[in-house]
Amino acid sequence: MADGRSGDAGPYGMVLGVVDPAAAAGGSPALRPVRVTAGIEVVRAVAALGWPVPEAGTSVGVLDVLPGGTRVLTRLSAQGGGVAAHCVHLPAGARLPGGRAPVAFLDAPGWGSGDPLGAEPPLSSSLGDFARARAPWVAAFLEGVREVLTRDGAGAPDAEGTAYEGGVPFLVAEKEPSLVARWIALACAVLPPERAGSLSFTTYGPREAARSGRLVVGVPLGSAPAVAGQRLLDGALPPGEPVTDLWAAGAAWLWREGRPALAAGARPALDGFALVAAAHREGLTIPAPVRALLPDALDALPANELPHAVGALADLLGAEAPASDAEAAGLARVWARLEDRAPLHVTAPLAGAVLMALVADRPTGVPVPGATSLTASGRAALAARLGPRLREAVAEPTLGPRRSVALLQAAAVLGVEIAGPVLEDVADRLVAALTRVPAEEEALPVPGALAGLPELCAVLLPRLERYAAREPLAAQALLDVVDVPLDAAVRPVPHLRMCAGAASARALALDAVAAWDELLRTSRPSWSTEPALLYTALRLVWTEQPPGLAEMAHILEAADSDSHRAAGTWREAVAAAERGGTGTEAEAAAGRALAAHLFRSFPAELTPRTRARLRLLELAGDIAEGRGTDWAEQAVALREPGEVAESSGLLAHVYAVLGAAVLRQPGSPEGELYGLARSGDPELLAAYRQAAQSAGFGERLRADPATAAGCFVDWTAHPGAGPAWETTSTALLDDVLRPALRSASRAHLTALTTALAAGGPHRVSAFETWHQRTRASRWRRLLGG
Repeated sequence: MADGRSGDAGPYGMVLGVVDPAAAAGGSPALRPVRVTAGIEVVRAVAALGWPVPEAGTSVGVLDVLPGGTRVLTRLSAQGGGVAAHCVHLPAGARLPGGRAPVAFLDAPGWGSGDPLGAEPPLSSSLGDFARARAPWVAAFLEGVREVLTRDGAGAPDAEGTAYEGGVPFLVAEKEPSLVARWIALACAVLPPERAGSLSFTTYGPREAARSGRLVVGVPLGSAPAVAGQRLLDGALPPGEPVTDLWAAGAAWLWREGRPALAAGARPALDGFALVAAAHREGLTIPAPVRALLPDALDALPANELPHAVGALADLLGAEAPASDAEAAGLARVWARLEDRAPLHVTAPLAGAVLMALVADRPTGVPVPGATSLTASGRAALAARLGPRLREAVAEPTLGPRRSVALLQAAAVLGVEIAGPVLEDVADRLVAALTRVPAEEEALPVPGALAGLPELCAVLLPRLERYAAREPLAAQALLDVVDVPLDAAVRPVPHLRMCAGAASARALALDAVAAWDELLRTSRPSWSTEPALLYTALRLVWTEQPPGLAEMAHILEAADSDSHRAAGTWREAVAAAERGGTGTEAEAAAGRALAAHLFRSFPAELTPRTRARLRLLELAGDIAEGRGTDWAEQAVALREPGEVAESSGLLAHVYAVLGAAVLRQPGSPEGELYGLARSGDPELLAAYRQAAQSAGFGERLRADPATAAGCFVDWTAHPGAGPAWETTSTALLDDVLRPALRSASRAHLTALTTALAAGGPHRVSAFETWHQRTRASRWRRLLGG
């Protein structure tokens, strides 16, 4: 369109006023404009092309990028009811006066003279004021610009020559086009020249202008909201979500500092790490909000790019402690990714940042870096910087044990010495936390944390050793969840070692006794010099139920009485004897044997109560074997000092043995019934009555007249023994003997009477009188009376 008439096909469709081809290809810069002034038909054509139609007294700027990198800068202004379109063709690589971006020339006076690019426009001193006034929005705006510039395919025209066809632009809503132009100029000031020159835009236009393929599109305030996936900056609304783009945040900060050229000159272009590194090299202090974005930006880099980026920021990363928990955790993640995968000069600053975060009480989520993670000079510098704060923090009495251990790890890495009393306090707090039931998981040191702290272990392990001697099972559970380096002990810790080995000893041994022997065999020092180990081993092996009689006998035989006396294991033997001696006949015999051992070996240790209870066990054996006399008197006399309750298994056992032994049968002792009757002990009499009421004894009464005769004599004897015996004997006659004789044969009764006659005629007479009542009561029942 050499003559500038509207409607001809331009290089990228229907275009108005493009320079003639000869001018575009001439030897001069070929920046001469072609002016087109048209009426309403041009307005319609402009609208059809998606160009904005300016309002009266205003102008709109448009920059289009053509195939091959050529550009067309257009200024549209309302004139006389029509539109004046002034277009300038900018060949690829053409440098505008002063190296300025195209947007800077929209207000150049040359548009009216026909040479808008003939001279550099005056610098706008108000751009800095604009950036400061819009400071809350600047980072978000630059984030949107960077997004459209770096989007896949941005800057690559399609086959028909329209750049960014179908792309989603960045919308900027303002009340007038000049404000949008200032936003674009603000972006171009921090962009490298090649990017600033190709940032296509429309400073103002209808909603349809968003479909033109340009990267930044100004729209009026109150326009329809952005479509899904489209970014919109509305200057009338408060800033939205916090900016997470490192380059945008850094460039916005440099604008506030009045150093936008520093961002534009950073290489690689639009690289946040390059921008921050360039600012740091210039001696600028990176603000905390920008520093806070570094970790996540680094963490998002591919593995092959990460070392280079960290290396460029090494001096910065090691300069200040992380200012937030998120920053600390992010730098720690980056360090964990690079540790052992990058040179020390790259990873050491990150390790230093992790240590500084630890001292500043910022969680990192990674283990404390070791000494090999730092350079010698870096370690010395950190020690000088962090040493006083480390000592102060560790000495804090309210400090949690996990943090205390982590700080001690940091002190050990840096070579910072911690005073002995402080270590004692830390050990006390750590033991208190570890032995709290249930132990709080956050209080436990991380696995392996104690291994590198020999000074702490020297004061911690003796405390845990004393705890293990008192509470071996709890200590065993503690060792299951806490990595305690037993090899770091300065003094022997046999109780702790026994707790550590108990599970495997129980699993590998054939029985509990073998496990007990194994634990004692492997203990260092031996139980002979540390008798308390006998008791520790016992509690570690018999965890669910106490030792039985045979097991307890083995334990007592395994060591001398002095050792058991010192260990207190003889008390377990007492409990085993009382518990097991009331079982089967064999168990009762084993219990009596154990009681005899205790009487022989621990006479001074047995209290009167214990003596009485053990003597009851022996008495049960004497009664069962028919030894001694006055059984009832002995049993009742031992009950009170032995503090044996009615429901006690021991008392029930002795009374049951005594009741069965006194009951009339062949070989039953003479005279023991008198002591039982006169005792008046309700439980003893009840045991005697229960023995008589057994089914087996009832059969004997029906089958053996002599036994029946003897029971009649026993149960009618001792009338003055007391009301308890009177009640018992009457019940035995009525409830046991009478039912047994109710169906007795005449021969049976004759034999019974003959047996009674041997004791005198009064016994026969008493029996016949008593038995007569038995027959009478039977007839009454038969007759229904």
